[in-house]
Amino acid sequence: MGASIMKITAITPGQQDVSTIGKSAASATGASFQDILARELAAAKSTAAPATAAAAAVAPIPATLKLDSLTLAEDAISTLEKFSAALGNPAFSAQDLEPFAAALEDETAALVSLKNQLPTNNPLASLLERVATASYVEATKLRRGDYHA
Repeated sequence: MGASIMKITAITPGQQDVSTIGKSAASATGASFQDILARELAAAKSTAAPATAAAAAVAPIPATLKLDSLTLAEDAISTLEKFSAALGNPAFSAQDLEPFAAALEDETAALVSLKNQLPTNNPLASLLERVATASYVEATKLRRGDYHA
């Protein structure tokens, strides 16, 4: 069995000349791809510029707000840790745990208040939301009686 080898010597009618691929100007039906792409890129750049300027115009978050937020989040986490230790101590009664619930509720309200002063997309706002949620849940569980034997 011999393998036959086919040699292409010419382009037959109906085949496209590869030298013109991607180089045609405009088709008979409209603008070329390059023209449309250039127009769309220019439009995208012109709409992105005001958004960037608006983002730069947003007032920076005051350092005192950041510091107060972090300090309060740290305090709330500390209260949660102390509450956890008190729950593990059989010497504590439900009445002994009451101050923890009150502190967690106060810290939750303060965390939410500070969070509302921050932009919604700020990572610090997300942190405050998470700590406030944990504090609220634990205080609610105690008040509801989930931790009573």
